[in-house]
Amino acid sequence: MKRKTLRRWNNALHRDIGYLAVGLTIIYALSGIIMNHFKSGDFQHPDYGKSYEDFKVTLPGNGIADKTYVLSILKQVDQEDEYKSHVAGNGYVQIFFNNGSVYIDLTNGDAQLEKKTPRYILKEFNLLHYNNIKKWFTWFSDVYAAALIVLAITGLFILRGRNGILGRGAWLTAAGILIPVIIILIYA
Repeated sequence: MKRKTLRRWNNALHRDIGYLAVGLTIIYALSGIIMNHFKSGDFQHPDYGKSYEDFKVTLPGNGIADKTYVLSILKQVDQEDEYKSHVAGNGYVQIFFNNGSVYIDLTNGDAQLEKKTPRYILKEFNLLHYNNIKKWFTWFSDVYAAALIVLAITGLFILRGRNGILGRGAWLTAAGILIPVIIILIYA
């Protein structure tokens, strides 16, 4: 096969796989940025935000935080239909509902409402990034990873001359390989 034909096939393959991979690449990149900053403490959780509200409640008449009392508290915060469970301990009760909880100090009636607000779109992106879907998406992710390898290799041969792999491209490729290797050696 002629060099010109090989170059044409290389460029077409790079172009078409690039078009196919652009959507998932953007999803993984945005999700990766969010997860990087979640781990460093910039976000409480990458999938949802949290808000807190302090308030006072009346203490249970019999001193026991039973389910009737718990449901009355949830009614105060407009969550009576969202009840999941509650845990009563020595001097406190914590009530769990869908997307939040209420913590009550049974010695003084101080309460704190914690609400979780989903970060729509980012939550779904993270679902893909974590591969929580499993099954067929694992295979799709593997095909995507193979496509990225093909993109990287075909990309090396798109330009010719001093900007190609035999010129400036060689230095940039070497730097792209050496930087992660150095980071691994320093931090591993």
